[in-house]
Amino acid sequence: MKNKILIIFAILVTLFTTTSCINYAELNEIGIINSMGINKKNDKYIINVNMLTPNENSINKSIKYETSGSSITDAFNNLYLTTSKKVNLSHIELLILSKNLEKEDYINIKDFFLSQKNSRNNFNIIILENYSESNIFKYNTIDINNLIVTNSKEMGIVFPKTFDEVIQDILNINKSYIPTIKIEKEIKILGYRIVFNDEKLLSVEESNTFNFLLNKINKCNFTYKNTNIKVESNITRIDINNNIININIFSTISGETKEYLNGIYINILKDHINKFINNNDLEYFYNLVKKYNKNNKYTKNNLVFNININPKTNKVINYE
Repeated sequence: MKNKILIIFAILVTLFTTTSCINYAELNEIGIINSMGINKKNDKYIINVNMLTPNENSINKSIKYETSGSSITDAFNNLYLTTSKKVNLSHIELLILSKNLEKEDYINIKDFFLSQKNSRNNFNIIILENYSESNIFKYNTIDINNLIVTNSKEMGIVFPKTFDEVIQDILNINKSYIPTIKIEKEIKILGYRIVFNDEKLLSVEESNTFNFLLNKINKCNFTYKNTNIKVESNITRIDINNNIININIFSTISGETKEYLNGIYINILKDHINKFINNNDLEYFYNLVKKYNKNNKYTKNNLVFNININPKTNKVINYE
């Protein structure tokens, strides 16, 4: 996306140099927001934005702004009190939210972005556990988005979540699971935070298990005592039969030794799934089950979970 922004500015610069319709002053009026943060304190919304603006030395100069207001719209409009740029949300890539936000705030966020004519709705959303002005833009948008994508492919703790997906979650099941990070000396992925109708930060283990249930896992790692197990591929299939939810997991795994590896993996993953089922609201999971089992009716209060884990050992890893 950064390259796309550069291309757009390059086109504008070309128009400036080849015609008399656009001059540098007009080009300099543009302010493109590539990341935005929203927090709330004392009934006021606080907005932080990272804005890319052209200048005579660099067409992607980055400037940070912070404004506040009684509504998100008021706070956003107050940007014009601190910058003369024509603010543009069409290239936003990341929305960073504070964990302080409540149900009503998420409704207001939804209404705000849907009302913006120049905003797209497929940007990523994360929650910053230690949201503050000093660390919200400590790392750039590309670094954060890439970290989430890499984690989803290699570790399976969190997967990217877009604005559209969060809105669909809220409309369909009254809650959403949003990737949550903490920024200190480095970026740390904490897991998913449940928002809107519920408030809970899932642990790394719970988040990973949640992704197993949703059939999202590509790769991940387990450690049990001195045994390291690498999941190299995975397929999760779920069906309902007479109020029994059958969870069938087919994994290709590898480890330091083949001896007892399958048994260790089965025990670890079964334990994680049982703990997740016993300690979490499964509305999101039930919605998924219903989606893929439309012809099967079931009563949530009388469900029985049948967990079958079928590992295939691929190879022995030599860590020496």
